[in-house]
Amino acid sequence: MTSIKKKLVFASLLTVSLVVMLGVTLQQISAEETDEKQYARANDITIHTEFIFRDAVEKSDGFQIYEQVSGFDQTSDSPVFKLIGAVDYDRTYLYEAADMTFQRGVINTQHDYGQFDADVYLQKEGVTFRHFEYFDCSISEYRVVTLFDKEEGWFTSKGFATVDEFEFECNGYKPNNPLFDSVNASNGKANTQSSMDLKDTQSWSDIYK
Repeated sequence: MTSIKKKLVFASLLTVSLVVMLGVTLQQISAEETDEKQYARANDITIHTEFIFRDAVEKSDGFQIYEQVSGFDQTSDSPVFKLIGAVDYDRTYLYEAADMTFQRGVINTQHDYGQFDADVYLQKEGVTFRHFEYFDCSISEYRVVTLFDKEEGWFTSKGFATVDEFEFECNGYKPNNPLFDSVNASNGKANTQSSMDLKDTQSWSDIYK
């Protein structure tokens, strides 16, 4: 009986050990999968967007690429920008806007999702570096593309990325510099002297005598 008890205890300990090891392994696999889903970003800059439709405001942190196509020259081109990001659940209204634009045509914007405003924020750790406001926008192009590493072929651990590509054309555009505004608001403007501060008869050598 003593031998049987020892075997039972040993079997119980072995089972517990296997369960613990399995749990640790699953946690490691889960962590690795989570890490793989994260996109590398230079300087940890993230893109936050807000779309203001007639009946809803939709916010998203799911775009990985933001590109300003035109609009800096206010006297000529209309403001145009692109957003590209992996297909996700945080752009339901944006998908509806794309579908309605396809059904009604790009020129016909007389529907609930035909025109809207958009805000694009470039942020890091909760700090907004740049804020771009777009007014009276419509979707001028939309497509879905699946990307993969063509160098190594299909059978790699890098996988595939199915992404949305949106292009927007707007009637208005306003860039904002929140960091500059914050510095001025806190009276933290630098007191360094500029060459524009010099009098006509002065030079830098006169200032530092």
